[in-house]
Amino acid sequence: MFVKGTGIVYWPHDIALRAGVPEADAVLVDTATIPGTSFSYSLSNARNTGPLESRIGQVTNHIALENYIVFTTHLNKVFLYRSDFLLPDLDPPEPIELTPFYPTAPSEQSFEIRDLQGSFRSFAVFLNSGEVLMGNRAMLDAFHSRTYNPDATEDDPAYDAHPRIIPALQHNSIISIAFGDHHFQALRSDGTIYAYGNDPKSCGALGIGFPEGTGPLRGLLADYFSGDGKLGENVGRQVWFDPTMHQWIGEMKEKAGMEGEAAARGKMIIPARGGSQQHKPAVKAVGDWFEKEGRKWEDGVVEEGGMGGYFVLKVAAAGWHSAALVLVDEEVVERARLKHVVEPPGEKSEEVVEDDGHGGTWEDIDAPWEQLSKAVLAIGGWLWRLGGRFLGVVERDERVAEEGKKEEMRWTWSEQPFPRLRMEDGAVMPGEIEVME
Repeated sequence: MFVKGTGIVYWPHDIALRAGVPEADAVLVDTATIPGTSFSYSLSNARNTGPLESRIGQVTNHIALENYIVFTTHLNKVFLYRSDFLLPDLDPPEPIELTPFYPTAPSEQSFEIRDLQGSFRSFAVFLNSGEVLMGNRAMLDAFHSRTYNPDATEDDPAYDAHPRIIPALQHNSIISIAFGDHHFQALRSDGTIYAYGNDPKSCGALGIGFPEGTGPLRGLLADYFSGDGKLGENVGRQVWFDPTMHQWIGEMKEKAGMEGEAAARGKMIIPARGGSQQHKPAVKAVGDWFEKEGRKWEDGVVEEGGMGGYFVLKVAAAGWHSAALVLVDEEVVERARLKHVVEPPGEKSEEVVEDDGHGGTWEDIDAPWEQLSKAVLAIGGWLWRLGGRFLGVVERDERVAEEGKKEEMRWTWSEQPFPRLRMEDGAVMPGEIEVME
């Protein structure tokens, strides 16, 4: 934690606790302070600031990772510090400046750090210009090693200490990134999140389906040796929350698994234990196609710049899990659903009757006995509905009717074949239908 006037205070790993010594006290712990982090941007403090504090600057953000603390300062600098320093009799080392995160062109004046986010072994530096620079434990280890081994060459494993730049994250309104062990979720300012990385043991951490389910249609590759589901390098997929979208891709997967014209393409995509392996270019092409089609889901329903039916306010990840706080506009969701309905079943034009101003309707009744008969039927129907609602019968009947209506629903994709696409190498997937570009 950062203590004003003191600096970044942390609790080093306690060897006694890690070894399971029963006398170790888990409440009373020794703290350490990262040297040079006490600077506070004020005139009264600046006069008494040492050269190290002046070079580092005032801490603006900091994160605790595995064995490292990474922090930024008001001078637009990034530093790393090993948090497992356990030699109190020696002077603690100074923080190391992460210069690979700085622009290579000296004339570039737009470099300004906006935020720093991360957890466990991964982190990201956000710039005001829209770039997102990624780092991880391996990169920190390499740079730390290179700092103490300046003679390292490009062939040395410790030489590769550069941030990872994912093209899709650059200048794309990314406001937050939540890191898990092997995956991360990137949140955009438009309320959408995109999953990257691996799905350990195919547990669903990415939020785009499972390898044995609809995951391959989103570009997910099954690794039966590790049991993981894997997206390609730098490939991100939007996380869908709309149940109708999941119904759409689920029915398209069923078409891929059927015998017939699409069977050969389905075997390229859907993994089979002990059988054929997935064709990576085909999985990539199909994943890209569904990603493109999915982004059109609310076209014509949401105005440009407006909020979609599912707007993510916050995203979180840890270990093998992901979570999101989502604002749902049910009206937009329903309009988007109806957009994909070809013909609502059982829909008939209702007879328009004139209101008498008292909640009833004007009707021509010639004889008194007709008036009495209609009154008795109306009261009887009202009592029946009241009793039925009390017993839950009406809700049950309405629910059954609604479910039956959904089963009979004809969707825009009902007659659409499983896509036949051109892959990155120029080859075309097998089939008889025309190639979808």
